Amino acid sequence: MEKKRIVFYDDLNDPYEKQLADGLKDTPEERYVKFFHMQARLWALKGFPNWERKITMKPHPWI
Repeated sequence: MEKKRIVFYDDLNDPYEKQLADGLKDTPEERYVKFFHMQARLWALKGFPNWERKITMKPHPWI
């Protein structure tokens, strides 16, 4: 099991800048895989988005 560390940042931009720097070090293939891992984490937190769309046809009043 991986031991987690607590990181204290000086300001709110530090985590964002660290993530950008880490992303620049990765290859495009690694970024592709990371994107889907992050997307799965987001869906785990918020729930899977419901993309089901329906079209309803109603008669127009002028016809």
